[in-house]
Amino acid sequence: MTALVYDDTLTELPVHHSAGLNSPIPVLLRHALTLIGIPYNGPGEKVAWWVTFTYKGYPCELVHQKFGLRLRIGGDLTEEQASDLLTEMRKKLVSAVRTVEGLLAETARDTLNAGNVTVVNQHRQLRRAYDYFRERATNPDVVEDVSESGTSESGGSWSTFLSGRNVMAMNALHDLVAAISAFLSSLEHDLVLALPFLDFDPSADDLTRIIGARWGEKWRRVVDHKDHEAMRLRERLVAVVERWRNPYSHGGFEKGHGATIYVHTQGLGALPVGLSGIRESPLFSFHAASEEDIEGVFTLFDEIDAYFARTMPHAMEWIDSGLDVRFDANFIAGAISCIESYGTLERLIDVHAYREDMIANMDF
Repeated sequence: MTALVYDDTLTELPVHHSAGLNSPIPVLLRHALTLIGIPYNGPGEKVAWWVTFTYKGYPCELVHQKFGLRLRIGGDLTEEQASDLLTEMRKKLVSAVRTVEGLLAETARDTLNAGNVTVVNQHRQLRRAYDYFRERATNPDVVEDVSESGTSESGGSWSTFLSGRNVMAMNALHDLVAAISAFLSSLEHDLVLALPFLDFDPSADDLTRIIGARWGEKWRRVVDHKDHEAMRLRERLVAVVERWRNPYSHGGFEKGHGATIYVHTQGLGALPVGLSGIRESPLFSFHAASEEDIEGVFTLFDEIDAYFARTMPHAMEWIDSGLDVRFDANFIAGAISCIESYGTLERLIDVHAYREDMIANMDF
């Protein structure tokens, strides 16, 4: 990067050539230049920042505009010469970013566990997946019966029959399992996002560990374990997960292997480990999930949604807004202040939504 030199006399590039830059995190390019003493300017109208410097004596500019990154070079250059120089600079910048990422990675975990992070709010995306599979499980596409018959080459007759109702039932089961998985994913996500609005302590809580915990541990961390309603909801959810989701998430094996392992018993043959208890297994039933089973699962999920909306309304208010969630002490203090002053997070949500729109549109 020694060939890139800061020049504060550059105001414009009267004759310039430019090229786009693909960078998932543009600010790292800016930071790489800052580390070698080249400051940046901005923001400006439709521009987040720009950096001016010279490269091999030619005036250059790196700009993060609304519609992307641009690297420009000015001077009396042919298209071929400019293209070669722009390619050289791109390679140097990409190499510098890798170095910057290595430096930042050394402190990233400590920064994360100190709460100085923002977690992307994926609530709406995850709920769309859940709603999609729920609708399919509740109202499966109609499949007609298929009946075929004919005569074989030897002169015999044959016939087959495929029950459309059975196919619909199996399709509904598959969508039920997918809906349960999607609901649990959304549930785990929301439990993490709710923390800053409850009792999260950036100086003491290990956010990495919480995020990596199983859904049951997240539930215990967020939900009042002394609340009898919450206890009953969790018990029912565990039962749903064990019966419907887990067998299909662990290679088709149920807890206890009741209907998936048969023991060779002398004089009796191969008997399922669960014996008569396998009647409760979806792997044993002819129709794996009845309409009542499906309705019961989604009724439980609706009750859980209602419980969270009632017991942690401020957290759900923010989560439903779609805004990302900060875990730092300043944000938590601001949320507490807003709730104490207005009884709601609406004003804080409006402020953050306005700022996000301003940044996205670069309306500085």
